[in-house]
Amino acid sequence: MAASVAEAVEIAKKDKAAVILACGGSGRRFSDALETGGAAGAVAAARVEAGASVAAGITAEAGVGEAGVGEAEAKQFLMLGDRPVLAYSLAFLENYPRVDEVVLVLPEQHLERGEALIRGQWLPGLRFPKVKTVLAGGASRQESVSKGLAALAHRQGPVLIHDGVRPCTYREVFDRVIDGVLTWGNAVAAIPVRDTIKRADQAGIVRETLERQGLWQIQTPQGFMLHELRQAYRQAGEGLAVTDDAALMEACGCKIHLVEGHPANIKLTYPEDLLLLEALLSRA
Repeated sequence: MAASVAEAVEIAKKDKAAVILACGGSGRRFSDALETGGAAGAVAAARVEAGASVAAGITAEAGVGEAGVGEAEAKQFLMLGDRPVLAYSLAFLENYPRVDEVVLVLPEQHLERGEALIRGQWLPGLRFPKVKTVLAGGASRQESVSKGLAALAHRQGPVLIHDGVRPCTYREVFDRVIDGVLTWGNAVAAIPVRDTIKRADQAGIVRETLERQGLWQIQTPQGFMLHELRQAYRQAGEGLAVTDDAALMEACGCKIHLVEGHPANIKLTYPEDLLLLEALLSRA
């Protein structure tokens, strides 16, 4: 039986979502393809219209100086302009109306620095009261996200996972992911692969050139329903090693939906990325 618009709006107002931010050419417009029907569609559309709030759990990468940048410094605390890299994502979430709670997971040796940043002791006048919990992560991103989920045990609804070392944040991307979760149960930001991709062996000999059509570069945020992501983590246990939560959900049989990301939503990985990010942020 189809839900009325009024009933759907009431359901939407009760919804709370959680976001986990993992620090550590033009795209196809997926937003135009949102089609819903029946009661589920009415509820999903009303949830989007009502602007269901999101609790954001942020997990910073547990590693220090991984992937070529920040060997002597955790890359989420590298200075980018007048503030550390992590502060950009925190500032975005602080002002983003669909987020109402943040859990920050950091390498254990940087907990004190993270707490100082949250309280405004690092950057005078810049505090992040939406961050309700700061805790130590694990040896891997997967373990850190798991701890972030445990800190959100009191929440139900959508959860977003986002890299805190992606300082160029875009409201429209977050909106698309949240709307996708409320419509399909999950949504992951992505952009089409631009370059030719080849598969090579350990000797560097090309073995295959992949067809570029249908290949996507996955970004964050990645959004899921909390109960489904928790179930996937329980099902996966410690025997499954993945590079992101979408892969973990896929391994557990979940069909993942992609939504349009942004070419400038890059992850700080190489030293040269700092110059590019600084240029991008100066134009924002």
